[in-house]
Amino acid sequence: MKISGTSTPVGIVSTAYCLPPRKMFVRDVFKEEGLEFDLAIANQMGMNHVHVFAGKWRSELALEAAKECLFKAGLNANEIDVVVDFSVLPQDYVVPSWCMSNKIQHELGAGKAFNLGFGGGGTTNLLTALKFVVSLIRTEKVNTALLISTDVAIPGNRVINQDAPLTVLGDGASALIVSKDTRVCEILNIELWSDGRKNDVLCIPGGGLAHPDRLDLYRLRIGAGGYSEESSLRNLKSVTERAAEKAGINLEDVTIFINPNISRKDRGKLLETFGLSGDDLFVDNRRQYGHIQGTDFVINLSQMINERSEGQHNLAAVCSHGWGFSYGAMIVRI
Repeated sequence: MKISGTSTPVGIVSTAYCLPPRKMFVRDVFKEEGLEFDLAIANQMGMNHVHVFAGKWRSELALEAAKECLFKAGLNANEIDVVVDFSVLPQDYVVPSWCMSNKIQHELGAGKAFNLGFGGGGTTNLLTALKFVVSLIRTEKVNTALLISTDVAIPGNRVINQDAPLTVLGDGASALIVSKDTRVCEILNIELWSDGRKNDVLCIPGGGLAHPDRLDLYRLRIGAGGYSEESSLRNLKSVTERAAEKAGINLEDVTIFINPNISRKDRGKLLETFGLSGDDLFVDNRRQYGHIQGTDFVINLSQMINERSEGQHNLAAVCSHGWGFSYGAMIVRI
């Protein structure tokens, strides 16, 4: 096995996540949203409860995660060159012109950093953000990037696709610090691909800018005609194979596959598509937290980092099908 090298190694030097203290059983989430919950749904989801945010400013969760991430990395805010928000939906303000990275930069005192955000790609937002900052670092324009996210569900929208439930959203936030000249959790390659025909697969048919104060119209759903689990996972496998090939390895060399905690069914289908064993590495994370958008990746990646043996490195694929619209795969050496 020969891994393609780069003159500028780039790695994830620290991770952190922050979860609100209040918990809610998944069966109670279904009841609150007027939905039936039975054994078949429970088995498909593989979730017991989710964390629920009860405060005012959702960005405070990301701020706490960012502070912990800086502490773990032994850095101060002035050493951050760019702050990138990879939240799926806007948080403190539901308007298109507001970006949470602006607020986090200010609250941290990261005076020399610039900031931006990526949205619209589901959990693939994180991989898009990572692709951007890794490319930026390798051009020697910046040294260190802070990636942050907060995802708090819209009221009445924890169960995604209420007609045919696919997942249950929990609340939380996360942060990662990416830096040059490090082989700690080294990023070997990231591949992205999107299918523009699926641009409306993740949507809120009512509400939005047309009715900003009508939360009763908000129903976040996966377009039934736009999402196919089977084809999405086949496409994801192709993107992941391409990511491995460009990293100079075979997909068979990858021993860990990290995906979002969408459901037990989704994890099983991914393992089946990739021809893997039935090991559900992240069953406890999914059971305890539900699906927290891109924060799932940070939680699962943190678990793998904490469990690695001293002096032993594994190749991992971090991959997301973005509900059939936005695909991403990252090869990382943990």
